[in-house]
Amino acid sequence: MNDDSQNMLSAFMNVNLTSISNNYYKISKFVEPSICAATVKANAYGLGLEEVAITLQKSGCKYFFVSDLYEAIRLRNIFGTNDNAIYALNGLKPTRTKEYISHKITPVIGSFAELEEYRANTSESIDHRIALHFDTGFSRLGFDMNEIGKLSINGLNIDLIMSHLSTAEDPQSSLPENQLNLFLKANNRFVGIKKTIANSAAIFRGKSFLLDMVRPGISLYCGYDGKEALGRLESAIELYAPIIQIKDVEAGSSIGYGASYRAIKDMSIALVEYGYADGLPWSLRSTNHQSGGQFYFNNTPTPILGRVSMDIVAIDVTVLKNDVKRGDMVEIIGSNQNIDTLAKNAGTISYEILTRLNSRVKKYYKYV
Repeated sequence: MNDDSQNMLSAFMNVNLTSISNNYYKISKFVEPSICAATVKANAYGLGLEEVAITLQKSGCKYFFVSDLYEAIRLRNIFGTNDNAIYALNGLKPTRTKEYISHKITPVIGSFAELEEYRANTSESIDHRIALHFDTGFSRLGFDMNEIGKLSINGLNIDLIMSHLSTAEDPQSSLPENQLNLFLKANNRFVGIKKTIANSAAIFRGKSFLLDMVRPGISLYCGYDGKEALGRLESAIELYAPIIQIKDVEAGSSIGYGASYRAIKDMSIALVEYGYADGLPWSLRSTNHQSGGQFYFNNTPTPILGRVSMDIVAIDVTVLKNDVKRGDMVEIIGSNQNIDTLAKNAGTISYEILTRLNSRVKKYYKYV
């Protein structure tokens, strides 16, 4: 927990920048000689773009992926130089070509409409690079693979071609291999141009997915049980919230909205100042017939009772009645419960948990 935690008045997150740096180093060594880029879109998955990107830059990262032009410009301004490559994954925004050029942002173009607009607003004399995105079975962004023959690439400074996998995290799925094989068919058209298809999960799927560049994101921030050659990556986050009231309730008392949970015995409950407005999934609620999520206090689980409300959630502290007090902090994510466990209990994914964090959750950055 943060050294100043006893003075905290609201929920806070510790972000261990050393862990992020260590994870980047481990992945970089594991994928050599491939380039290890970093995906820092959505405010570095909610952890803070400036702090995370600068840490990765100092760790040796020179290639960064964000969502769109505006994230890219923000990142370029953070770096203050043009030394790092910044790719905007969501393509070319209409009427904004000159901004990509002036800020040295590489748009990842995935449609003929984008390519036509780019050509109409640039020329061969301009020193600017683009990337091309191919849809190999995701049915999302990118040129269809059967359109490769129609692509006119003369006069274009193509820095990278990429695709994205739909089921990389599923070891039983054969779709990633099918997508990879389809993507590699583009080799003849793009000899000498860097290729990338691997996100975090694909990095650990097999060497064949590494190609010229990998694009880890979540594994940099939340850890990953990697293969022996890589070792375990570290979680860089801890999340805590304060208890604002403790009360005793009698057996049969309803707790929270909807009276969906009734005390099965005399209980002590703690009201934690953390709710769905802060990013806690409402699905972590519990009823008398279905358990929900849980927090931890002094390494002891404290189950959620009833519904998660906007700003507050109730937890069971009956077994801790003599140890817990108003102002104490409970662990939401930490040594007892990682983000994947919390997400699984909520029926969601770790990406959503991170990116839903509200600005009310203070962030403290540390090097440990």
